[in-house]
Amino acid sequence: MPVERFDVAISSRTLVRASDPPPGFPAVLPASNLDLILGSFHTYLIAVYPVPAAGFPAVAAAVRAALPVFLSRFFPFAGRVVTNASTGVPEIACNNAGAELVVADAGVMLADVDFADADRSLVRIQVPFQQGLALSLQLVRFACGGFSLSWGTNHLLVDGHGLTALANAWAELLRTGGVSWEPHHDRRSLFRARSPPRFSPSLDAEFTRYAPGGLPNSLLVATFARRNYVVSAADVDRLRAAASTPARRATRLEALSAHVWKLLAAAVGGSDAHCRLAWLVDGRPRLDPAKYDKDTVRRYIGNVVTYASREATVEAVSSSPLADVAAMAGAAIAEVFRSERYEELVDWMETRKGVFREGGKWTEVVGVGTGSPALVVSAFLPFRVEGDFGFGRPRLVMPWVRPGRLGSAAMTVARSPGEDGSWVITARLWPRLADAVELDPEAVLKPATAARLGFGAREPADVVRHASHM
Repeated sequence: MPVERFDVAISSRTLVRASDPPPGFPAVLPASNLDLILGSFHTYLIAVYPVPAAGFPAVAAAVRAALPVFLSRFFPFAGRVVTNASTGVPEIACNNAGAELVVADAGVMLADVDFADADRSLVRIQVPFQQGLALSLQLVRFACGGFSLSWGTNHLLVDGHGLTALANAWAELLRTGGVSWEPHHDRRSLFRARSPPRFSPSLDAEFTRYAPGGLPNSLLVATFARRNYVVSAADVDRLRAAASTPARRATRLEALSAHVWKLLAAAVGGSDAHCRLAWLVDGRPRLDPAKYDKDTVRRYIGNVVTYASREATVEAVSSSPLADVAAMAGAAIAEVFRSERYEELVDWMETRKGVFREGGKWTEVVGVGTGSPALVVSAFLPFRVEGDFGFGRPRLVMPWVRPGRLGSAAMTVARSPGEDGSWVITARLWPRLADAVELDPEAVLKPATAARLGFGAREPADVVRHASHM
């Protein structure tokens, strides 16, 4: 049986500076307006590895040796996130104050971790770090000899593309001794506000002041169930076939979105007439190449994301064929999947920065948790994490964000590191929605047990049978 709780004991916590700071690097990197859209909060990328043949001491030695060189290429991550004294806007001080390296021990074997329950797994693995640190690299050894490597940073510096780029560059550096591409750190010069700023007045309705008085209370937020699931490649393909028509082939994300939208509608039932789905969308593929050099955008580490959302009646979502709900999801994403959307966001933030001077910030209305029930889907599917930095590939890679006081439900969907077409999902769900997911007769989202993730001994026959379809 999985353990109900385990603790992580920190054996060392040290600051590591870049060994060869780049000459002439700006002392301060201003945040771009797109960085400010999501704002400053901690985020993690957690990779969990089986027992390495070389043993954990070799892993720890390699991490310690490589970090100073790595920070020389990714120099802002050796700095600090600070607040500009005159504007109140957060920015990055590139002062080589040092990234944090944490080495810790978990007194449990990976096979005994309750990975299906995020509070008993991912929450225990990641170590909270001080506000202002640009990078906390965390190495946790498990009793079996397996380990996790977590990249803790600030969302002001990275989005999903940038977070996975860090991990991939790290793996390349340790395997080959170098990094084949040069990161682009100059964020504000890439996304400049137009003069005069131009944006649709409807953008004002998408954002609200992030203020405690307008957020769900802490005890209400604490009722969320946090779960991890796997979706087999066979189930992904089956959903896609069901969500497609001769006239329109749904994407895999649209198909999954349609399925979970129906589960949300079932959970809402008669408690509300409407429900919403929202998506975090990476804009890099759709930036106008005439204005944004494609190679620079590819190497850019900062934020290029926005929300798409759509509200529908519970009855319409419940009664419509899966293909119609998938088309509705696709139409919502398409509305923001255009270069003009990101230019408007840059201009909108340029005219709304005064809130920072007052000590405030903005947040998306759909994530707050007011209005009709909303589920936010964050798709890491476009981002492949190599993960092998000389000790084998991980068996689980998952981004993680502490939700704070936001009251929407959320799912983050990532590719399985095995590249077999299966997905791993971490979710923050209301209890009724968790019940709808877990009582779903189609059983698309299956609990992410240690056995399904490939850690330790196999489980009973019924679980093995499900896992064989992954």
